[in-house]
Amino acid sequence: MGTRYEDQPAEHWAGADSLDPTPVWKQYILIALLLFGGLIVVLVVSLLAILPQIVTPPALVAGDRLVLPIADLPGANQQPKRIEPTPGDTLRAFYLARPSAAEAFGFRARWAPNVGAAECAVDTGVTATGSAFEYGYVATCVGSMFTFNARGDSKDGSHRGLDQYLVSRSDDRVIVNLSRVIQSSERTSGPVPTGIPQPQQP
Repeated sequence: MGTRYEDQPAEHWAGADSLDPTPVWKQYILIALLLFGGLIVVLVVSLLAILPQIVTPPALVAGDRLVLPIADLPGANQQPKRIEPTPGDTLRAFYLARPSAAEAFGFRARWAPNVGAAECAVDTGVTATGSAFEYGYVATCVGSMFTFNARGDSKDGSHRGLDQYLVSRSDDRVIVNLSRVIQSSERTSGPVPTGIPQPQQP
């Protein structure tokens, strides 16, 4: 024989307020707060994305993006320009270079023969090629001199190239992303000597 609700003692009965659902106006407020918070997040992310395009160069904006005036970009095959993101910031200094009209590079002014090894300073140099010349780079580490061409590659293929920052440009500005270093790959072997017969592939 079952027990009916009416048979329960009065102290076991649930109050009338316990059966009331959450007021609708509270649900509306919660939804509105969530939508407002999402909108704020979208606005902040959008602002950070377009910030390099709206600030007046030179400026270092959020995300370690350095915005420079287009006038700081050297002409094609002109001497690279050494730039420090902030005065005295030699660890992140780089050379803004333009080997050709279609290219723009940001080579770090410090380099190591192996990734993770002690770094040494990088200087610019000039190499004559017949009646023309090309700007390149020189690093002297642990008593040895390492040379690089205008695009930061090893001249003789015996060592890895220069590390660099990502560079983008528009009509009136150059943006250098300092937050990520593009590291040149390690060399696993030296250059193949010329004039020595190589084994034939079967």
